[in-house]
Amino acid sequence: MSNRIGFVETPAEISRLMVELSDAPKDARVMDVGCGNGVFLKELQNQGFENCTGIEIDKDLHNISQSQFEHYKIINGDYLTYHFPDKFDLIIGNPPYVHYNHLPRNIANSVRNIIKTTAGDIYYAFIIKSLELLKEGGELIFIVPYHFFYNTYARYVRDTIFKQGKIEIIIDLDETSLFFKENPETVIIKFRKGIFNIDDEKIKLLKIKTKKTPPLKIMNKSLDALQNKCSNNLFDYQEIKHYANSNQWSTYIMDIPDFPFVQLKDIAKVGVGFVSGFDDAFRINKEDIPFLNDNEKELVKNFVKGKNCQKYLIEDYVSYILIEDDIRDEGELRDIYPHIYNKLIPYKVQMTSRYILGNKQWFHWQALRNYKFLIANLNKKKIYVPTLDRHSYNRFSLGDEDLLPSGDILFIQPFQYEDIYFLLGYLNSDFFRKYYLAKGARRGGRVSFTQRLLDDMNVPIFPSEIKDKISQIVKEIIMKLENKSNVLALEKELDRLIYKEIEKNRLSKVK
Repeated sequence: MSNRIGFVETPAEISRLMVELSDAPKDARVMDVGCGNGVFLKELQNQGFENCTGIEIDKDLHNISQSQFEHYKIINGDYLTYHFPDKFDLIIGNPPYVHYNHLPRNIANSVRNIIKTTAGDIYYAFIIKSLELLKEGGELIFIVPYHFFYNTYARYVRDTIFKQGKIEIIIDLDETSLFFKENPETVIIKFRKGIFNIDDEKIKLLKIKTKKTPPLKIMNKSLDALQNKCSNNLFDYQEIKHYANSNQWSTYIMDIPDFPFVQLKDIAKVGVGFVSGFDDAFRINKEDIPFLNDNEKELVKNFVKGKNCQKYLIEDYVSYILIEDDIRDEGELRDIYPHIYNKLIPYKVQMTSRYILGNKQWFHWQALRNYKFLIANLNKKKIYVPTLDRHSYNRFSLGDEDLLPSGDILFIQPFQYEDIYFLLGYLNSDFFRKYYLAKGARRGGRVSFTQRLLDDMNVPIFPSEIKDKISQIVKEIIMKLENKSNVLALEKELDRLIYKEIEKNRLSKVK
């Protein structure tokens, strides 16, 4: 019976790269976790490692490795529960990537016991177990998904890494396609166990520039960048300070200068939008609205969706039927809002199966978050931003009055109206994008804009004349965009102004 938990074969070139990263002597005790059909064992053998152990939970894969590497110890067992009598100088491999909820019960229990949560991934447990099995000075070299850098439930993993040693190398491969039919965003990490003065330690960081790159080129160019300690045409090379704590980590590094600031939550309301739970049912075409009666037209609201957010400006909107919770009876809906009732009733069975909290009816929206605030401020302009975005620039967008946010965007409502254009310019600036990414906002090749992260972002306190200048530039940008004119020069002027003012404050601190 097959027991292949998240097995995906690692390209031979990637396994070679990872073995090349090791400084362990050839007689070191080496462990290949989840050895599969032996891709890492083969490379270890090729590079002259003599004392290797592999463990594989699947019997068929174990037999394949055992038949190829009779001089190595190949164990058929569960790495997470197996008792190893000795520790290792080098632990290497590509552990499985499977969320706790999708694991067999016995393995899920082992994962929970190791990572202290039911909201993590099996590879979290592989990392922690491996750290325990390393000798002092031993190396861990894994290729794993990037999300343990930022995931809230991986904090225990980061904390364990932080307390037990130092990361020496990170190779950020982004969403490069390395595995058959699988494209997780991956990093190769090299960790060394021991007690170090983290303040004195540097991490060699490589960031891939081109996602569509074959493994052989990745291997050659990453080794080249590490050997020469410089960037090349495939990788950016940096040496960065070691992470100082177990808060969210990032491979976007910015030396953030000290500047006087207020947090965004102190000057604006940041919130999430409304979730229908069934967009197809509630969406209404603009040409159908005139056929509704007056009561029904009152239920039609205009919404901003992620696709409507362009840089600085909202482009169009989507109309939805918003049935508030005070309409409690299906008969009332049928009698007073007949056209809307006839539109929704074909979806009743599917809408009833939605996850709905409280005493909501099948025709209600799933979640009307920030409802009272948004309705009370419906006549005010707001800034909107998609919650997940693949664009290479921020898309904070200014919307007109009478617009509501959908579930795939956040809204920002400044407490003082005069701040809205300044905020719009700052949030769309090159400085803010780099600053935000450095705070750990990257998610699987995208940028994640969350209420928590945005709430805690620092907004510089600039002199009034600088704020006014930024606001004026933003108004000019908006006017030009409305006229389909080029705004590149104005955007560069805005970026120069923000960087100059922040740098001026840094220099004044130095003096």
